[in-house]
Amino acid sequence: MLVESLYPLVEQLEQEVASKVKGMLLEKDQAEVLHLLESPKELQAKVDEAVAMSGSAQQGSTANQLFLLSLND
Repeated sequence: MLVESLYPLVEQLEQEVASKVKGMLLEKDQAEVLHLLESPKELQAKVDEAVAMSGSAQQGSTANQLFLLSLND
């Protein structure tokens, strides 16, 4: 259910990397993902953050991505 709801929203914001960003967001707690579905501004902020992290992923490790894209934002 979350994937079906989240993907179209993320795709509207970032078509090029929607699948990768969706995957990054789905690693978060389910309650947080549900909150993002209800809050377009917060979803935009998390998508922007995930896009930035995916760009630096080419230079850094996956562990750094997960640390920087923490659940405690």
